[in-house]
Amino acid sequence: MGGPGSGRRSNYNGKPETNDSMPLDIRKITRKGLLVPGNGFSWHWLVNDRQVASISIRVDFLGMALSYSLKSTGEVVEQRVRTQTTPCHLGGQRHWFTCPRCSKRVAVLYAPGRYFACRQCGGLGYATQKEGAGDRASTKANKLRKRLGWQAGILNGSVGKPNGMHWKTYLQLKSHHDALLQISLQDMGQKLGLLHQLLDG
Repeated sequence: MGGPGSGRRSNYNGKPETNDSMPLDIRKITRKGLLVPGNGFSWHWLVNDRQVASISIRVDFLGMALSYSLKSTGEVVEQRVRTQTTPCHLGGQRHWFTCPRCSKRVAVLYAPGRYFACRQCGGLGYATQKEGAGDRASTKANKLRKRLGWQAGILNGSVGKPNGMHWKTYLQLKSHHDALLQISLQDMGQKLGLLHQLLDG
C-alpha cells in the first residue's frame, strides 16, 4: 500500500502543502474512539474516494507506534510519536501529538518526507496561503452556501431560507455571504480587466 512522502505538489513559493502531506489528525482518531491503549488499527487517506496511502497504528499509554511503507522505495518505516492531554474547561480532556522534532503540542502531524512532524518542522504551507482576496472570499462564501443548503458556486444564486433555520440566523449568514460575493466578484472584474489589457496590448 502507498505510504507517506509521495505524490505531493508544491505551491507557488516552492513549499509542499499540508493537504498533500498525509495529515494525521488526533482529533479524528479520538472521535472515532480509536485512541485506546492496546488498540491497533489502520489509517487511510482517500482522494476522490480512492485510497492513496495507509499506515498501521498501535496505541499505548505514552503515545502511538506508526508503521508504514514508503511508496517510492517500499521501505518499511517505524516511528514512535508521543501524545499528551490537556483538561477542557467543561470537563474531560483534549488529546495532542507531541511533535517528534520540536516537542511542540499539535493536533495534526504531516509526512512530507520519511517521518511525521508538525507543519512548521515539515516546512509546509497551507493551500490557502496562495489564494488572493477574491479566492479566499469565494471559499468562505461556499462554506456559507453549504451551511445554507445552497448549491456550491457563488454564481449559482440563492434559493432562500432552509427549513428549520431561524430567520435571524438566515439573514446574518446571507448578509455575510453577499458581502463575500461582492469581494469575489470585484476581484474577478479586476482580473478580467487586466486580462483584457494584456490581450489588447
